[in-house]
Amino acid sequence: MDETKVTTILPDQSVLDNFLNLIEYKAASSREELEGAYSLVYREYLRRGYVKESGTGLKFSIYNALPDTTTFVAVVDNKVISTATLIPDSPLGLPMDEIYHRELESFRRNKKKLCEISMLASDTELFVNGISLMLNSKKMFLIFYLFKTVFDYAIRVLKLDYICITINPKHALTYDFLLFKDLGGLKRYNNANGAPAIGKYLDLNSVENECREKKKEGLYRMFFLKKIPPEKYNCKIKLSEEDLRYFFIEKSDIFKNASPAQMEYIKSCYPSYNLI
Repeated sequence: MDETKVTTILPDQSVLDNFLNLIEYKAASSREELEGAYSLVYREYLRRGYVKESGTGLKFSIYNALPDTTTFVAVVDNKVISTATLIPDSPLGLPMDEIYHRELESFRRNKKKLCEISMLASDTELFVNGISLMLNSKKMFLIFYLFKTVFDYAIRVLKLDYICITINPKHALTYDFLLFKDLGGLKRYNNANGAPAIGKYLDLNSVENECREKKKEGLYRMFFLKKIPPEKYNCKIKLSEEDLRYFFIEKSDIFKNASPAQMEYIKSCYPSYNLI
């Protein structure tokens, strides 16, 4: 998709409002929404060959157990139709440290606050009021507004310096349009079943000025002129001991297969919980 085609997906305000009225964008607020997000990621990643078949039908990792990790969802009629997960840097690192550790360390040495956007997926077979989200403009716009929700949280709530992400090379032009820069060259990512990956980052301290300077009016209007209401973040689920047991012990072997250091840190995040 070239930049001209990407630009055409940013509609006028009336089209924007009509489309968004169908969808609620927010932080996941319940175990059911988390499970809906993990299920959607599994289905879409399996479709693309990014994961192997699993009996649980869910895709998530130990990073989802961290209290500061936030799963964002787009919901229609109580169904998750799109999702993305923000993982702040921590003693566990970030998932993309697997292949871009050296590049991420350059940010950390400069005391920068990082996060990774992971588990990004949208339902490719969804129909809303007869409108197929397989249409490029609708599907891409759905993703852009979800990303706007994540962006506001990263910059206004967490006050981060950089958003980092690994993407399939075929999506590079879209992220270039969103003003992401290359973090590292093409690599193979075991976490995505060996799929090709490119590291990207967004400088949150300079992106607004860059957007102005490059005269990206539609992008500026969408990302900087309107703030996401705080209640869309304040509803974020606080994982209970039962939630952690459900996802990481009953529905997966994630805690069982975690390293002692990983489990020590997880337990330090929940000192009153019994996670043995």
